[in-house]
Amino acid sequence: MKSAFVGLVGLAVLLPSAVAVACGGGDESSYDDTAHPDVSREDFAAGRMGLLRGSLRTRYLVYSWRTMMGIPTTPDEQKHVVEGWRNVIQGAPHQVAEWGSQQWTAARSEVVPQREPAPLQFVLENNYAEISRIHADAFVRAASTARVLAKEWKSRPALLEEWVRNQDVVFGECGSLEEAAPGIEKGLKPREKKRRESERAYQEAATLFYCNNFDAAAAAFQAIADASDSPYRTLGAYLVARTAVRRALFEQPSESSSYERKMTEADRERFVLADQAIAKVLADPKLLEVHGPARRLQSLVRTRLDAQAWNCELLTRVLEPGTGSGLSALLGDLPNEYLDGSICSALPPPAAELVEWFQSMKSFRAEENIRAPLQAAAVAHWKKTAHMPWLVAALMLSRADSPGLPELLADAAKVPLSSPAGLTLAYHSVHLLRERGELPTARARLDAIPWPLTGGMPYLSGLLRMERFDLAQSWEEVLQSTLVEYPQPTGPVVMGLAGENAWRLEPRLTARKLKAWSETFPQDSALRRRLTWNAFALASVVGDDETLQAVATSLAGTEPLARAELLAIVGRPTPEERLFDARFLLMGLPAVSARLSWGRGFNTSPTYDLTEDIRRGANGWCAVQKEAPVTPPFSFETPEEREAAAAQWKALTEAGGAVAFHSRVALAWAQAHPKDPRSPIALFRAVRASKNGCGQNTPEARKAFSYLHKHYGKTEWAKKVRYVY
Repeated sequence: MKSAFVGLVGLAVLLPSAVAVACGGGDESSYDDTAHPDVSREDFAAGRMGLLRGSLRTRYLVYSWRTMMGIPTTPDEQKHVVEGWRNVIQGAPHQVAEWGSQQWTAARSEVVPQREPAPLQFVLENNYAEISRIHADAFVRAASTARVLAKEWKSRPALLEEWVRNQDVVFGECGSLEEAAPGIEKGLKPREKKRRESERAYQEAATLFYCNNFDAAAAAFQAIADASDSPYRTLGAYLVARTAVRRALFEQPSESSSYERKMTEADRERFVLADQAIAKVLADPKLLEVHGPARRLQSLVRTRLDAQAWNCELLTRVLEPGTGSGLSALLGDLPNEYLDGSICSALPPPAAELVEWFQSMKSFRAEENIRAPLQAAAVAHWKKTAHMPWLVAALMLSRADSPGLPELLADAAKVPLSSPAGLTLAYHSVHLLRERGELPTARARLDAIPWPLTGGMPYLSGLLRMERFDLAQSWEEVLQSTLVEYPQPTGPVVMGLAGENAWRLEPRLTARKLKAWSETFPQDSALRRRLTWNAFALASVVGDDETLQAVATSLAGTEPLARAELLAIVGRPTPEERLFDARFLLMGLPAVSARLSWGRGFNTSPTYDLTEDIRRGANGWCAVQKEAPVTPPFSFETPEEREAAAAQWKALTEAGGAVAFHSRVALAWAQAHPKDPRSPIALFRAVRASKNGCGQNTPEARKAFSYLHKHYGKTEWAKKVRYVY
């Protein structure tokens, strides 16, 4: 059985700086938006942090502490930190290696198009484990070197071909570099000759390294490090240490291939020697270029030697200025979910304060008996230290009746929006002021946040729209807060609905108001089309005959494919007939929903096919759940508006989801009108809805299916649905 060893050896062993995954980061290929910043990683690293949340990964929260505490981070450090954050979610080591190999293959084809591609050996077997043998950094470095040499040796094609052949050996199955062709150095300039020798020496050392000839590889890399004129001198010194790490990992017995391994004395000795080799690199200021990857190796080794002690040391190291490219590794190697300073014997005060703050931030959803003491402690820390992270924690943990909240809100108002904590404090201030009933102050604070400032921050923008919804003083403000712009790769911005506010708004909207809202958008707007069909569906379900006729008439002018059916609805003599006609049409339009917050959202195209039947459970609409919002009446609603909205919401709730509703309607009509040619069609549409709609295989759908086959079994409609889903 393959062990998890591939993940332990992984990228951290072999990658200098271009593509690296920190060993403590875990698998983040399943991306969770709330665990990552609401802004670009570049902005976050530069101190433009958007909304800080307790759900952020450890590396982000610790970095935000650093930033708010004023610990300087240079542009170069930021670049490496961003690389680390980006690469940690790119996937498994072999996937990243494959990406790197594509860079090499492309460069190889450019410089020697006449040579056939050579096979690459990505992995090897060790202790019954599949181990990533060559990683992305090696491929990327080789691709870059190939292009450089193609220019330098433009007039020396034999040198370039020799280099490529040797590189094929490095990346292929273990073998030896070919002997130099007779006379290949004839006529070379001293500089060209020296470059050839340096490249060959590096390729020989790399071949030894990848073939696990550790003693010879270490000696070869040391010779490169000692050669003052080698372009690989700095890298060679680093690779001596990397060879020691690889030996320590690869020479462990198979039963020692997990993090819970019990090391033998021989295992420990190899890791200690590797740690000493890394320390030698880090102690040399001339090797600053490789200090970042060396720190990654150090973290990997020390985690195996004493994980608890190393985790404690990391808490101090991540707060140190001037750690260079190694800061990325230090952040990535922190425990992913929780920092626990209690396991550390004596943390320095800055690290101990960081741990306490981190635990406070992670407790933002804690029970009241846990949250309240933490809030009080955060307030005390803020008053004592004036450290900005504590003001953030205090507000985040506060409730409308929390002690000391007015003073906290006053302090937050003094913090500029441009500061790292500015937008976080502004949002929580608005929210808490509204909950305290200080509505004018809350509105003023909300209005002071320029909308463009939150561009590119979807999570924060959504929260601010919710606050604007709750603070609205007119229908216009409510409806405006329920809209969101969706930028398109090409063409104009598309207007759509903000899901959370649409969900909260629908209990307050009638079909008539939906129709009026739709008419505020341009005639050719996709959103106008969606809202108009929402109004049609809602009026059909709740039985609003007056609005149904008005909407059907309006749609007849814009929906040519449904024009005849829509005009037929209006032409029916009785409300009962109009209602069934409308519901019959609705059954044939899987893309149309009676709910504002549920449906396919065909707002990206004004010509979307409403009859399209898809297989993602997005047809029709779902039943109103018990946890659905009961939005309090707006202060500006009239009594008549409140009464009408409550009645329609009750009717929509009782109607259930599209599957159950269509099935009941079709069955009742067929039983009352057995000879109507539309009866089997309606039953068919109801059963079809149960296949791809929300709430499959309901009792209502089964009844419709049974009735269709019992009474209309020979029709084409019964034959189209031989099974109920």
